[in-house]
Amino acid sequence: MSQTTKNPFPAADLETNKAGRLTDDQRQRYRSLERGLRKNEFVGALMCAALAAVFLTATGPAPNSQYRPLVGAAFAAAAVVLLIVATVWSDSLTRDLRAGRVVSVEGAVGKHTYSGRTTSFDYVDLGGRSYEVGRSVYEFTPEAGYVRLYVLPRSHKVVNMELLPDRPLPAGMTGSPAQVMSLLGASLRSHDRVQAAEARAEMATLANSFKVDEVRNPTPPPADQRDPRPLAQALLGTWQTGPLSIAFMPDGTVVATLPTGQKRQGHWSIGADGRLHSDAIGQGITADAWVTGDTLTISENGDGLAYRRVGAN
Repeated sequence: MSQTTKNPFPAADLETNKAGRLTDDQRQRYRSLERGLRKNEFVGALMCAALAAVFLTATGPAPNSQYRPLVGAAFAAAAVVLLIVATVWSDSLTRDLRAGRVVSVEGAVGKHTYSGRTTSFDYVDLGGRSYEVGRSVYEFTPEAGYVRLYVLPRSHKVVNMELLPDRPLPAGMTGSPAQVMSLLGASLRSHDRVQAAEARAEMATLANSFKVDEVRNPTPPPADQRDPRPLAQALLGTWQTGPLSIAFMPDGTVVATLPTGQKRQGHWSIGADGRLHSDAIGQGITADAWVTGDTLTISENGDGLAYRRVGAN
């Protein structure tokens, strides 16, 4: 899964969260939030108390004056409730911070925004539950794919997020137009958020599987960083980039497997100039090539592809 938006979660927190605990820095950040919430409740209690005093002490004729004591009593009761909540009551966030425990949930992700008249709220959807998050977390969350959320168990505050690699596609999934349309229809028609997220994640995985590893203006590394064997020996074996694979055989034949599954056979050789000559894709090419570790780079006319070795050589 690719992601370019900056991660809003400090990298240093992840290992502690994986172990099921809050870090000291996270405790401090959420305690500041908790104090802000309690302050708002205390201010609300003072406002309700002031209104109660106004209604209970008001005199003189006025419309609906018989209801003043009732309205005043209601505001007084609200003031008492808010004062208790602000000073005594332990809400879910307070209990979470005392326990310091973190739980994780993972799966196909979705997200949505609820917009009101004056404000909007951002949510990450996972496993049938929606988690309210800040804007930076919302933007970091991929549109489709798999993630692992680390949350507080009572207040459901998201304290960390881990992007997970694509899962293997279901057996028989080849990316045919019919299969793509089926996944698209499932994601659009489903009223179940979990099923819709799974369909979108499979579509994203399918799209990623068709991406080749392009290298712009590739430059051969120094000789001491390349495979020490002669190129004709180092590139033997099977190499893959995205859905395209190439197998170089010791007898000078090469088999290319195209994204459609079609196989094309040709020949390859290393010329006196040290360059790769091949006609595996139906036309002859002459390209620079080098092997570094388990990566074969083939460069022609300033553009290149990086292939990863499949299996041992």
